Parts: sequence; C-alpha cells; structure tokens
Amino acid sequence: MRKKISIGFISLALVLLLAGAVSVYELQRLRNQSEEIVALNMRNTELADRMLTALQSQNSAILRMIFSDATTPDAGYELGRTAFYDALEAASVTEEDISDLAAVRVADREYQEVVTAHLADDGTEDLDWFLATYMQAYYHLDETLKEYLTSPANSIPARAQMLEKSVYKTITPSILTLMIAIIIVLMFYFFVDSYYVRPVIRIHKSLHNYLSHGIPFAPKFESNDDEIEGLKEMIDELVERKKTEPK
Repeated sequence: MRKKISIGFISLALVLLLAGAVSVYELQRLRNQSEEIVALNMRNTELADRMLTALQSQNSAILRMIFSDATTPDAGYELGRTAFYDALEAASVTEEDISDLAAVRVADREYQEVVTAHLADDGTEDLDWFLATYMQAYYHLDETLKEYLTSPANSIPARAQMLEKSVYKTITPSILTLMIAIIIVLMFYFFVDSYYVRPVIRIHKSLHNYLSHGIPFAPKFESNDDEIEGLKEMIDELVERKKTEPK
C-alpha cells in the first residue's frame, strides 16, 4: 500500500514539476520577445530621430545658401546627408525594416533630386525654387519620417500582435498541464478512497459492531491490496481465537 501511494504522490509531483517547468520556459520566452520588441522600438525611434536631425542639418545648410547668395551649400549639408544615410542603413536590418522604410527612401530620393537639379543650375532663382519646389520636397520627407514612427505599417505593431498571440501559446500548455494534474489528483483520490480508505473504514465499523453488539465480523469491500486483505484476515483470526477462548 505504501509503495502504491508513494508512486501516486511521485507521479503527481512530476506532473506539477513539468507544469512549472513548462510555465517558466514559456514565460522566459515571452519575456525575451517583450524585451526584443522594446529594444527594437527604442532603436527605431532613435534612428528615426537621427534621420530627422540629419534632415534638419541639410535644410539649415540650404537656408544658409539661399540667404548668403552662395552657389552651393556649406559642409553642413554633406554632413547631414552622410548622417541621414548612415541612420537609414542602420535601420534597414531585416526585410521588414526595408519594407517599412520604402516610403522614406522614395521621399528622400525625390528630395535629393530636387536639390541636385537646382545645384546643377536649373535656371530658377534660389528663393523661388526654395518656396515653390524645395519646401514641398522637404516637408514631404519630414512627414514621411514622422509617419514611419506612427504608421500601422511599421513592423513594431506587427511584432506586438505576434507577442499577443505568444501570450495565448504560453498560457495554453500550462492550462493543459494543470488540467492533467487535476485529473490525476481526482483519479488518485478515487483510487485511495475506493481501495484503501473505504475498506479500512468498513473494517473498523465491522470490528466495532462485533465488539459492541456481537454482530459477526464480516466487512464487505473490494480491494486488491495484499496489506488490506492481510489486515482483514488477521482480524478474522483474532475474532476466531476469541470465540474459542474459554470464558
């Protein structure tokens, strides 16, 4: 009996241990995904801010060129251009990133074409070109960069949706394992109650009736356990001995 009960408790402990291990593993995986999304969000925000700053540097150089009657922008333009390109390349790590930044690349190419055409002497007065053509291309690129940070097309919301699905995947194995553990507990309870607890109670009750009221000792129960059957047989033997003892 002790061996069977011990096996039952060990099995239950193993199931609960498995449930805990699965939960810890899934929660750790979920935590890693969450940290990845947060880090990616911070990285993209930082790189977009660098691109906006670089664009401002280019715009400031163009303004200085316009109001100083220079024919070319100063070094700030090239520095801004290089910084913009470096940030754009740093943000284009995966295919999703490249897809998300497609509109930014198009707007930047249009912006550069406007500036390059004017610097090649398109015959337009600087101020007229600045107000009529340049500002339109500049604001379009600026707005595209800002939309990149908030647009649903950004890969951050997509990854967040994937994370939400992962939450359900994380919970499901734990729930299933817990349900299995509950079923095992119920089965173990039924097993112990039917084959050990009830027989012992009936043996006790029958022995009490025999000692108190003289009712024959004949407990009725079903048990495949040798120890329970042995206990009943030993009590039967004691009862028979008592009957044969001289009064």
